[in-house]
Amino acid sequence: MTQISIEAPYGSKTKLYLPDGTLVWLNAGSKMSYAQDFGINERALNLTGEAYFEVTKNKHIPFKVHTDELDVKVLGTKFNFRNYQDDLKVCLLEGKVALSAQQKETILHPDQQALLDKKTGKLLISSTKAAYSAEWTNDRLYFDEVLLSDIIKELERSYDVKITVADDTLNTIRFYGNFRKREQSIQEIMNVLSSTDKMTYTMNGKNIVITLP
Repeated sequence: MTQISIEAPYGSKTKLYLPDGTLVWLNAGSKMSYAQDFGINERALNLTGEAYFEVTKNKHIPFKVHTDELDVKVLGTKFNFRNYQDDLKVCLLEGKVALSAQQKETILHPDQQALLDKKTGKLLISSTKAAYSAEWTNDRLYFDEVLLSDIIKELERSYDVKITVADDTLNTIRFYGNFRKREQSIQEIMNVLSSTDKMTYTMNGKNIVITLP
């Protein structure tokens, strides 16, 4: 069976509808693939990176997202799925999803998130304001006490830049921020992060180096 692959390049996101009418936003640097007969006997796809789904209801054919570490099964719901190198995070905005990891099934309810540590295989469920997890679809970058190392990954993908941290202790610092991508340049965001006096930076073209103040 032919596989259809869709990729969102660095610096931009892609909006699409699957054959069953499900809305998908694919974030920058993400990739998704599904069989050509998607929606006929099954609705299954593979995802690397981050995507937001508004799944069309179909009681007879569950909607499944597959990754190496975790599977998600839904009937009709809105959720954000983030599958990156070190961690995997599912945030549920509405509906209900079943997560399967290491032969164990966990049910997620609205305003809950599941975080899977890929190194340990540990799945942690916690409360969250799930709507924030999908803010990137509206060109917003929302960081709520997020580690600098995670913010950097996000900025690199969103702005297609290369960010280097000169001092490892910086990676353990957490920041809060709410930015609008369309209106704010990478330089403006770096200025806001620097204004906390926790770090400083130099910028040369698409290369940014973060150092201690």
